[in-house]
Amino acid sequence: MEFQLSVATKDDLNLLAAHRQMMWLDIHPGWEREVKKTAAATKKWIRKKLSEGTLVGFIVKDDDGKVAGSGCVWMREEQPRPNNPRQVVPYIMSIYTEKRFRHMGVAKMVMKAAIRWCRENGYERVVLHASDEGKPLYESFGFEPGREMRLTL
Repeated sequence: MEFQLSVATKDDLNLLAAHRQMMWLDIHPGWEREVKKTAAATKKWIRKKLSEGTLVGFIVKDDDGKVAGSGCVWMREEQPRPNNPRQVVPYIMSIYTEKRFRHMGVAKMVMKAAIRWCRENGYERVVLHASDEGKPLYESFGFEPGREMRLTL
C-alpha cells in the first residue's frame, strides 16, 4: 500500500478537528462527554490557527484517497528566553492514525513531515506531549523522554 502526504488546507478543518477529538478518546476512553463538549471550541481554534498561519496540518491518504492519518505543528508562543529570540516553539500535536491504518508507518510519515517543516523554517527545537502509545515513536526520532518531549534540531 502506498501513502501520500499533503499539507492541510482550510478544507481539511473538519478532518483535523475530528482527528483531534478521536486522539483524546484513544488516550482517555471514558471522556466521551468531555470530548464532545469541546468539539465546537476545537474546530473554532483550529480554524483560527490555520487562518493565522500558526498551525500547519499534514494529511496522509492511501492510494485510494482514503484518509489514513493526520497531525499538526502549532507555532506556540513562548516567553522571552536567551535561546529563543523568535519567542515561538513549534509544538507537534494531534497525531492520529485511523485504526485500520495503524502500524503501517502513517504516524511516522506525519512526524517526518512535521520535523522537516520545522527544520526548513529555521526552528532549533520542537516539543510535544506524548501518550504512552506514542512515546516509542517519538523516542525513535530522538525526542528526549519526559512529560513534555523535546527534540533539538
